[in-house]
Amino acid sequence: MRYIQSVAFFTFILLISVLFYLTYNTFELNDRQYQLAEKNLLSTTYKSLIKKDNVYPGGYDILNKVLFKQEDSLKYYYRKQGVTHNAYADTTLKKLFSEFVQRNPMDSIFNSIRDKYQLSKELQYLVTINHIRIADNDSVLFQFNEKKRYDFLDQQRQTPYGYIVGGELKTPLQQNLITEITVTSVNKYAFELRFSFYADKNNRQYHIFKATLPALVLALFALLSVLVIFYITFRSWIKVNRLAEMKTDFVDSITHEFHTPISTIVMANKNLQNDKVLADREKVKMLTDVVLRQSKRLEMLFGQVLDIARLQNVNLEKEREDLNSLLEEIVDDYKMKLADENIRISLEKSPDDPHIALNRFWFTTMLFNLFDNAIKYNDKEYKTIDIRLSALKHEIQLEISDNGVGMEKEMIKDVFEKFYRANKKDTSHIPGLGLGLYYARQCVMAHGWKMKVKSEINKGSLFIISIS
Repeated sequence: MRYIQSVAFFTFILLISVLFYLTYNTFELNDRQYQLAEKNLLSTTYKSLIKKDNVYPGGYDILNKVLFKQEDSLKYYYRKQGVTHNAYADTTLKKLFSEFVQRNPMDSIFNSIRDKYQLSKELQYLVTINHIRIADNDSVLFQFNEKKRYDFLDQQRQTPYGYIVGGELKTPLQQNLITEITVTSVNKYAFELRFSFYADKNNRQYHIFKATLPALVLALFALLSVLVIFYITFRSWIKVNRLAEMKTDFVDSITHEFHTPISTIVMANKNLQNDKVLADREKVKMLTDVVLRQSKRLEMLFGQVLDIARLQNVNLEKEREDLNSLLEEIVDDYKMKLADENIRISLEKSPDDPHIALNRFWFTTMLFNLFDNAIKYNDKEYKTIDIRLSALKHEIQLEISDNGVGMEKEMIKDVFEKFYRANKKDTSHIPGLGLGLYYARQCVMAHGWKMKVKSEINKGSLFIISIS
């Protein structure tokens, strides 16, 4: 049982992992393929715009005016102040970025590209400068690095992916990087510039998730379907397994129950074949009484088995009965067959004198089975059965309680099953076919009533029958 549960659990976890992996791969694929055509179009257009320029159209003029014409001055102040506290280089960098931001033409250019190619109005762009470097041989005269923070620059425009010179895209990623360009030149000084162009929708993840949603829903539906099928199959397997166990228990029980009277009759018959025994009238009478008793027991056992089929589709003929009087008769009749003096049965009648339509035979059979069960499963020296009848507002309630061995909560749901017998060492010796409480429930259901059970180990059980 545990092995099957472990295998099923492992298989279920494996299935979840596979579905998660496939869904994640679908998300990643959608992420890579998202707006691929737009990316290619924007890349081609942007590169054509800056074919003879830097960063954006007009960017080279800014570099020439603010930076290139100051190269000798940068070298002078580098030699005078060094690279760490070069105020002139800092002022030049601040002025350079200020010019790039103020003279940025990309807003109108990007809008015209969107309109020309009928791209989504949600599409935004971002242009960043990632790296600038001017060197004289091994001496770095001027430098900007995206990984470094500069106190004198606009803090909001300084980001891990460069200094923002234009655009309103809030989530620049490797996936929405249109192009990253590095420009180098070696004239009097070595110059290096790297800048990036991004374009995407600000709610990119939402759109990708939306594209992945059908696959995700399908995966969840498949998972739920497998879970439901597994649950139904497992429940059916447990039920079949339990029925098989009950069948085995029933065969064992009925073999034992039938073997005892048959063996007794066979032995009595052998004794009756003895001439000496036949000569003794008292022994003959005793043996014939034994045969009679055991024959009646066999008849009763056959009757119990045959009654199973009768109870399936029983059509009761009901008559209106006085419950107080009927219960008194049933209790008196049951007391007559008790041989044990240490059994006490008490009846508390209802003061309202209730009358109800019922089938007297099945009602009596139901109570006799409940009484038999209360006595059989009771190891106390003094056994008690208490019957209480009460008339409530909308129903009549019949309670039968005992001081027997009681039942665990897990057992209560099974005790009314056909052939069910508790697999407990302290009750396994008790004879029976596991049909008593099954009969009782069938009688209750045939009348259209309800029955519930409350039980506590070593304290007893309470059967409550609601009659409406």
